[in-house]
Amino acid sequence: MNGLVNWVEIQKRVMRMPVMAEKDPGEFWGKSAFMYDKMSKLETDYTSNQLDTIILDAADSVLDVGCGPGRLAVPIAKRVARVTAIDASEEMLRYCKKNAQEQGLTNITTKVLDWKKAVVGKDIEKHDIVIASRSVGLSDLVKLNSAANKYVFVLSFAQSPSLKEVQMSFFEGISEEKLPDVRMNRMFGYNILFNILYDLGIDPNLRVVKDGFTRDYVSRQEAYDDLRQLGEVKKEQEPIFRKNIDKYLIEQPDGGVKFLRETKTYIMWWEPHELNIDLL
Repeated sequence: MNGLVNWVEIQKRVMRMPVMAEKDPGEFWGKSAFMYDKMSKLETDYTSNQLDTIILDAADSVLDVGCGPGRLAVPIAKRVARVTAIDASEEMLRYCKKNAQEQGLTNITTKVLDWKKAVVGKDIEKHDIVIASRSVGLSDLVKLNSAANKYVFVLSFAQSPSLKEVQMSFFEGISEEKLPDVRMNRMFGYNILFNILYDLGIDPNLRVVKDGFTRDYVSRQEAYDDLRQLGEVKKEQEPIFRKNIDKYLIEQPDGGVKFLRETKTYIMWWEPHELNIDLL
């Protein structure tokens, strides 16, 4: 079935990755592993909103595609029989294993695997639940569908600010790194994936939940010292950095401060079945 709008081509243009990410995804994403792990820990309280939407049974096997530092894989492992966490980056998986060990979990298996090259049934077995959160898995919904027995769940930020945008806001006026403006446009949001799925013959479920990043600190200085680790700040740039952070610090009755930056995440899911893939 050919759709009237080529949503797949729109997705390719919107989700275009840097050349290095395509050439060597393991090395590219490995360089950001520390940042993603630290940002994920700021998101722990809000991640529960996503977990409560994902349908899980105690006997389920779960595949987390592009698991990163295990933001979802680790808490999900507490609710199911076993989790397979795959990522192209060994460094990301190192954090995932470390976070699982700190929680006393032994039912997570990590595997270095580039999802774009993976063959279901050969490189990775089918699982009851397949999850792709803010990962390369979102670029191949057909493969996700083929890997699941019960449900497929895809998650990402419902427009901005995304994790990367929040991190970059700490260093506004300091870092030269920029994100493309298209990420800010509602025309290029979760409607793209929704319409791809619809044209494939799927009637996806959709829920948008509150998301965010937060942490309590005993002082502003502690907040500065902690969040400064997410980038590079020269001595002369410190006033700019502190001004950026101050926007999101809330004074607390006990004399401490709370860092808070809220956003939204969408969760889309469906039961796997034969697809209309003519449009691809």
